[in-house]
Amino acid sequence: MRSLGMAGLVLPGPGAVYLNPAYAAFPAGLYGSDAGFQLPIGLLGLLLRPESNPIPLLRDPASLSNENNPFDLLTFYDQISHPYAFLINPASSRAFINPNTGYPEIQIKVSASGLQVTDYQGNPIALDLSLGTARGIGTSKALTPSPLFRLPIALDNNLYLDFGLFAGGFGLTLSPNDNLRQALRSGQLQPNTEYALSLNSSAQAGLSLGFGYATRLPDLLIPDLGPAKLYAGARGEAFYGLAYLEGNPSVGLQTDAQGQFDPNQPPIFRGSLFYAYPGNGNGFGVRADLGVALEVQGTTVGLGIRNALGFARWSGTELSWNGGSNPTSAPSERSSFGFVPAFFLNAATTLTLEAGTLFLGGDLGYESGLFARVGGEYSLGPARLRAGLGFDEGLRFGLGAGFVGPGFSLDAALTTHRAPIVGHTVFGIALSLGLSF
Repeated sequence: MRSLGMAGLVLPGPGAVYLNPAYAAFPAGLYGSDAGFQLPIGLLGLLLRPESNPIPLLRDPASLSNENNPFDLLTFYDQISHPYAFLINPASSRAFINPNTGYPEIQIKVSASGLQVTDYQGNPIALDLSLGTARGIGTSKALTPSPLFRLPIALDNNLYLDFGLFAGGFGLTLSPNDNLRQALRSGQLQPNTEYALSLNSSAQAGLSLGFGYATRLPDLLIPDLGPAKLYAGARGEAFYGLAYLEGNPSVGLQTDAQGQFDPNQPPIFRGSLFYAYPGNGNGFGVRADLGVALEVQGTTVGLGIRNALGFARWSGTELSWNGGSNPTSAPSERSSFGFVPAFFLNAATTLTLEAGTLFLGGDLGYESGLFARVGGEYSLGPARLRAGLGFDEGLRFGLGAGFVGPGFSLDAALTTHRAPIVGHTVFGIALSLGLSF
């Protein structure tokens, strides 16, 4: 919740140990802290909006085919993937729904004058639609998604264990091939050319076990600043994979020698789809993470490198298309080994004011893409005020406030994120109750 109020900014401290293992030895509370476990009150938003409420659908699954059913899977996904916020204007597939049929509709119009892709009203739309970021082990190696929850266990001699459950890495991208992209720009079709739409997808879920070591090293003397506290850490993670999806199927049509489509021509299917689930495959892997942090006179800089070296292997089933509509199915594996790191750099400083304390910070990272955020928190007694600005798959900002009492905290924030597929800016009001035990 502190992070949401600062546009996703992550301040140095033990709460960021997943991104930088050196923070396991870092003192808690140097830049404030969250008060214990936070209840995701925003998930109540699933029930308050018929478009995202799955309960009627669970009672009667057949109602999904009813055109009057208000449930929208895209709205449901947007809300459940932001469990701390009541989304004000979540993503909705209604933008593409033809009211005459009740179903989403994208029209591809081919004529002698060219090619056009529109919604049901004839308004041109872009074909590059995305939901998350599609990533398979071919690009991320053994880097598993951030855990849904993580249970740390401190051991002796600066050692620790952590158990986690992850489900993420979800991505879905629909994009035209180069031929179709060029045709959309020029409005002209070429003879004997294949025009296709590709669907890249990925998802994975499983269990993780981490074993780490972090310690404070001898102080480092910095001229004009004095002694600096230096921390270092390393962490190894092993995972057992429960489910996995990775694919790049495409569907297209080919023009004839005159640059026209034969209306009786069957679609051309290409690509593959690999999947695994309990009873039909599994996965396992290991990876190594490294981190350092330096703190001097209330200012901290930390660098974390996840997946400094990683190995992963999944076994499952692969469906392949090579022009026909019927795929071939065969047992298959996906494996990887190598150095494909995710970097995380963050910094923060403390300013003691006449009334209260101000924390300022920033972070910069690269995983599947570049992200950066800046923000701060003003603390006066039990009250907290927060603000931040960042870029993470689009421009984000956050405003937040909180109250910290003995054994509990109350927090609220105004958040933004980019809507999946439809792309507009979604606003949310986040609320949480934190409990300490």
